[in-house]
Order: sequence, then C-alpha cells, then structure tokens
Amino acid sequence: MRLTAKLITIFMLGNVVLAAIYGYLAVQREVRLFEQNAAEEAQRLGLALDEVLAETWLRSGFEGMLDVVRKASHEGLQQTRIRWVDFDSQPGDPFSPAVPAEQLTRVAIEQHLVLYASDVKGSPTLRIYWPVHLKPERKGGLEFSRTLAELDEHKADTMRRMVLLIGGMVLLSGLLAAVLGVHMVGRPLRELIEKTRRMAGGDLQGPIDLRSHDELAELADSLNGMCAQLAASQKKIQEEAAARVATMEQLRHADRLKTVGRLAGGIAHELGTPLNVVSGRAGLIESGKLSPDEINQSAAAIRSEANKMTRIIRQLLDFARRNAPHKAAIDLRALIRQTVDLLGSLATARNVSLDFVISDAPPLVAADAGQIQQVLTNLIVNAIQALPDGGPVEITIGRRMARAVEATAGGVQSYCVIEVKDQGVGITAEDRPHLFEPFFTTKKVGEGTGLGLSIAYGIVQEHGGWIDVVSRPGEGSCFTVFLPAEDQS
Repeated sequence: MRLTAKLITIFMLGNVVLAAIYGYLAVQREVRLFEQNAAEEAQRLGLALDEVLAETWLRSGFEGMLDVVRKASHEGLQQTRIRWVDFDSQPGDPFSPAVPAEQLTRVAIEQHLVLYASDVKGSPTLRIYWPVHLKPERKGGLEFSRTLAELDEHKADTMRRMVLLIGGMVLLSGLLAAVLGVHMVGRPLRELIEKTRRMAGGDLQGPIDLRSHDELAELADSLNGMCAQLAASQKKIQEEAAARVATMEQLRHADRLKTVGRLAGGIAHELGTPLNVVSGRAGLIESGKLSPDEINQSAAAIRSEANKMTRIIRQLLDFARRNAPHKAAIDLRALIRQTVDLLGSLATARNVSLDFVISDAPPLVAADAGQIQQVLTNLIVNAIQALPDGGPVEITIGRRMARAVEATAGGVQSYCVIEVKDQGVGITAEDRPHLFEPFFTTKKVGEGTGLGLSIAYGIVQEHGGWIDVVSRPGEGSCFTVFLPAEDQS
C-alpha cells in the first residue's frame, strides 16, 4: 500500500502542477485580452476624436476642445474615462498626465501608449495615451482611463474555475489511482512480497498467478520459474548429498574392516593363550583325577579365560559393526583406553608400546563415539606402522584455547586436544600438504589405501574440529586432533 500511496501522491501532484500552470496562463491571457480590448477601444475613440478636436481647437480654442472631450467622456463606454492632458505640464497641473512625464517620452513617436497607474483613490488603473496634433503646436493628447475592476473580476472568476478544476481533478485522479493502484499494483505486489518471504523461508511451492499481462505478471512468472529451478536443484543436491553420505559411510566402514584385518593376527595371538588354558583345564576335569576343590578352581579358570575372550571379540565386533551416527557427550579418556586395549595386540606384535598420559580434568566432547574411535585407531595404527623397529607411541589429552583454522574472524574457544606422537620415520615437507587427500599414501603397496587420514579428517571436520600435523623425516610425527569441548559447568 505504501507504493500505491506514493503513486497516488505523485499523480495528484502532477495534476495540481499542470492545473496551476494552466491557470496561470489563463490569467495572463485574460490580462492580454483586457489590454488589447482597452487599446482597441481607445484607438477607435482616438481616431474618431482626432480630427474633431483639431477643428474645434482652430474654431473654438482650448475651452471648446475641452467641451468636446467632456462630452465624449460622458457619451463613451462607462468603463472608459477620457480627459485632455498636456504632455509637457508639470506635476500638480490640472492637465498633467497621471503617470510620470519620463514614461511618456515615447508618445511623441508612437500613436498611443498603454501604461498602468493609480487613480486619486489609489486603485490601479489602465492608462492609454493618444497624442493629438494641434496647430499651432500644443504637446498634448487624450488620456483614456479604465479601472481594473473588470480585469480583477475576470481573474477571480478564472481562479475560482481553476480551484474547482484542480479539486475535481485531484478527487477524480485520487479515486482512480486508489482503485486502480490497489487492484493493479497493491494486490500483485503483496502476492509477490509474500512469495519472496516464503522463498526466503525455504518454501518453493505454491506458484502465484497474476493475470494482469504486464511487467508484474512477468516478474511473477520469473519467480515461479526460479522456484521450479531451485526446487529441482535442491532435490538434486539432496540426492547427491545422500549419495555422498552413503559413500562416505561405506568408505569409513571399509576402513574399519581394513583395521580389523590388521588386528586379526594380534587377536588370534590374544585368543591363543586363553584357549590353551581352557583346553588344559577341561582335559584335567575330564580325566576325573581332580578333587572337588580342584574341579571348582579349573571351572573358575575356564570361566575367567572365556570372559577374557568374549571381551576381546566384543571389542573387535563393536569396532567393526556399522552403526548410525549418534552424537552424545563422551569422556575421551575412556574412549582412548578402549582404543589402546583394542590395538594392544597389534602394537605388541610390532614391539611398540602405547603410552597414554591421563588428564586430570574430564575432557568432554559432543561426538559420535564410534567415529572418534575410528579417528584414533587410524592415527595410532599409522604411528605403529611408522616405527619399523618398534618404540613408544605417546597419546596425551588436554584442553587448549584456540581459534578454528577456517574462522579467520571468529573468536577463541576451548578445545579438547588429543596428541598422537611417535619417533618414527617422519613425513617429508613435500608430502605433508597432501596427507589428508583421498588415496594419497606413502606406504608400501598392500599396507594402505590412502583413505584412512582423509576419512579421519572428514570425521573431525563434521564434529567442528581439525587435525594439525608436525613432522620431520627421521624425527617422528605428532598428529593433534582438535574437538570443541563441552561446557562442564
């Protein structure tokens, strides 16, 4: 409605300005017609009296000529008064002109002159001077006076008509602009605005139909077309995003299964000892040579070793199982202990020790435990493989204030920091920029697919963090995982 009101105001102002200009020109035309009529009337009287006054001057003198002028003034039109004036008389003389003498300098060379002056009452009067040639020479002529009352009345009448015309035009144009503006502009604009608000809120349905066959209808058609294209693009993006998520989940699961394969040898070794204990104790019980107390001791040993094997197998199955992502507040210390226990056999087989430095403050993060365990498993397995001759892998955890690497203008916040440090072969400066690229690997054929670190980085990014790397060839590497810390207050 605001646009409609503006259009109505502009339309009305335009009509008022045009009507005012027309009124001004009409008043000026009335003035010109009044002067023209007065001049024509004075010319007719002047031509008629010129010869009569010249003859009367010669026959009866100045007094006789004045009588003729008086009679002509009484017999003429009531609006015009005539009197004799001497052009060279001084102000105050009975026959001096009503206008200053300097304004009559052109009378001697022109037939007549139209001037404005005031009468004895101070009212504006139109004066027309007509020179009369007398012999012997006398510089004088006729002064035709006509009040401006008639002109003022015409002006007032013109102004009244202009006011009525302007009022009628304003009223009519205002009504037309209001009706047409609301119908042709206001309603379509409201529909267009409502459509854009729905689009901003994500609602791309409900096309608008404007049957005005103008630019607003073209805009509505363009919005409908844009919504259709956006809906199609949105659907395509959702399908592609779902496909990418499915692919990433498959890759992550494949990476977990690959790790399970690496752990298989160590798990088999871990299960061998308990199985031997179970087999031996069962053989003793079967021999029938044991006392009741010894049978109970053997049964208890069998149960203990079975529980140990169950725990090992459950850890392996839990790690290998594909679960739906679920974020919850987790204590990273327990998760790291579980991961260290899971990878203990693999580390022992390669003569590597996993040293976990426990933090005093509980490092809580909102994360998916299975995905973060996959990240830790990848980093620890890489550290183990970076130690061909064995050695320590140090795992530390703490809190640190930092700014996210992508947020150049963001604030500093608290992060839980996990460091996995080894003293292995290290990484060259040329390879470090490519570590997290898919299918990039520095390992031998058969030892890696180049997906582990890229998957780990993707998981950490999804949790609002990142991974830093510090490494030198021959001096080992340190992978630092940053995860947003949960408020523990």
